[in-house]
Amino acid sequence: MNAPNSNPSRRSRAVKGILVSLAAALLMNDLRIAEALSYRSERTLLVPLVVIAGVLLSAVRLQVVLTSLLGLLAALWLAVAFTPLDRALADGLPRVDALGPADAIYVLASDVQPDGDLTVEALARLVHGIELAGQALAPRLVVGELPRPHGRYADSARRFLDELHLPTELLTVGPVGTTHDEAVLLGELFKKNGWRRVLLVTSPLHSRRAAAVFEAQGLTVVSAPTREAKYDLETLSSPDERLRAFPEIVHEELGIWVYRRRGWLDRRED
Repeated sequence: MNAPNSNPSRRSRAVKGILVSLAAALLMNDLRIAEALSYRSERTLLVPLVVIAGVLLSAVRLQVVLTSLLGLLAALWLAVAFTPLDRALADGLPRVDALGPADAIYVLASDVQPDGDLTVEALARLVHGIELAGQALAPRLVVGELPRPHGRYADSARRFLDELHLPTELLTVGPVGTTHDEAVLLGELFKKNGWRRVLLVTSPLHSRRAAAVFEAQGLTVVSAPTREAKYDLETLSSPDERLRAFPEIVHEELGIWVYRRRGWLDRRED
């Protein structure tokens, strides 16, 4: 007797699954959850994947899972956009030390396009490293290189140094995949040459973890992070700024937790 209603019921569940999962996927995309979890591929591909998963859950009558997920994501989005959550999570992540002479300036690796063009973050890090070199705080500049297909960071660094007529020696380490890789390779370079003190250039939110990782390799670190250009990290005064900062803050908090568990941080960080 119920057979005539079965198809409309399935269609109704499928439509509901599509709508609810699409809303959840869009919220995840706006919060950039994938980026916070170190997923570096195309984020928009996750939207159809989440929708497909939602349809499958609806087909087996697990709409409550979808609805709960949507509710949690909506609550998180509202908390990030309209409360001081970001500022609380970011507290203590930036580390800025007093500048002083060092054996080298190290600019941590960052995304460089295959044709050699610098991304915003890569440019900010390199420019700050060049600024420190221009202040004669160290006789050499070291840059970290990511593996192919990323372009070479050193090419842009050399161009800046030549155009500004800076006599700074340029060195590289890599290819590297993690901040820990960079610390190990730079530690080996410093040990080989009898160097100890490094001016460490990275993004503000990354600076606390980066400094602790390099200190664990026996280096004396002066943390000299860049200025944050994507949002006003000191105030995070608008919902848009808080949403943009959220994945980077979460990424760093998770990174500190993972690195601590692996024993990669200087003990003083514990």
